[in-house]
Amino acid sequence: MAASQPLDPVAKRMFRVVAWASFVAIVGIGVYGIVEALATPGLAVGAVLVDVYWPFPPYFAQPITYFSVACVALFYSGMRLWEARIAKWPPGVIGFLQLLGFVVAVSSAYEVIYNFVFWGATYTVAALTLHTTIPDLLNSNYPIPWSFVFATRIFSALFVISGYTVYYLRRVGRGPKV
Repeated sequence: MAASQPLDPVAKRMFRVVAWASFVAIVGIGVYGIVEALATPGLAVGAVLVDVYWPFPPYFAQPITYFSVACVALFYSGMRLWEARIAKWPPGVIGFLQLLGFVVAVSSAYEVIYNFVFWGATYTVAALTLHTTIPDLLNSNYPIPWSFVFATRIFSALFVISGYTVYYLRRVGRGPKV
């Protein structure tokens, strides 16, 4: 599979709009999360991005969902916009980045699986002993409390990004067939 053709002006404009909108969303949600976390100390890491539904509670998504989607959209749009430049990188750099992407993909896949297993076990214990039926409220407590929803969505986005990086760099590194 050869590197794709240069983007037409409409596609380029669309990817720029998506990239900027995603960047603004990431910064806005990040600032909101930091401000809320500082205002309410003692919460699990990421809980402030999980405990809220926006724009119409409880029928839409949590800020961490928007954050994860925006991260993936920004990354994909950026890769498409920079495709011609990335294709010119030396093969050694592309190979190193592929290796790095593969290591991050394996590590983040492990974290996603670990979080789901730990989350399920914690939910089972909570349902049997505490009579809790809301899995979003559960946190890991060792060594620092983390929201399971937050951690799982962040690592899922990281897995998608790093996995796509490996595929993308492999495709771009092949260059056009002559």
